[in-house]
Amino acid sequence: MSDFLRKINPFYKFIFITVFSTYLTFVHNFMANVAVLIGCIILLLIGARPKVFLRACKMMIPILILSASLFMTGFHFGVNQNPELGSITLENTQTGILMSVRMLAFASMGLVFALTTDSYDLVMSLKKSGRLPRKFAYGMICAVNLLPYIKYEYRNTRTAFLVRGESMGLFSIRPVFSMLVNCFQWSEILSVAMISKGFDETT
Repeated sequence: MSDFLRKINPFYKFIFITVFSTYLTFVHNFMANVAVLIGCIILLLIGARPKVFLRACKMMIPILILSASLFMTGFHFGVNQNPELGSITLENTQTGILMSVRMLAFASMGLVFALTTDSYDLVMSLKKSGRLPRKFAYGMICAVNLLPYIKYEYRNTRTAFLVRGESMGLFSIRPVFSMLVNCFQWSEILSVAMISKGFDETT
């Protein structure tokens, strides 16, 4: 299986996804959404590695659940908002299907772009092909490189709270505040480092 999607210039992929996303945003057409969804699935099948396609399938599981919930929302609160109890209206069914398919179409485009594009290559492509100013490009690279450290810092902060015997839920925000303090310190250090390398306000 080829991996040609990863070889395409990330800037062109970014433009392609942006154009189609804008089109789907303003055009509520069922067949257009279905075509985009099927097209993205075919692209992942023929243009990505098998492990990338399997990863996309796993990531689509929660999206399918959300899509089903959108269908039920459109089905019960669609065009005909006061149907008879137990009745099924064609208008609400169509609304529910359209809402769920639209979500799958947008999600599939995002997965095609995210799973076949390297963050560093994207930034450098935006700088070279998209004429992105150098200070923004290297600032974005710094942010991308910080993401693994932020995740590592969050795990360390949670561990530190647990070692002190403080109980925390899965969605507790207390570790987030401590993590953000270190992130602000890192941003200051990066800012000083970039200025020392010549990346000032006028660069």
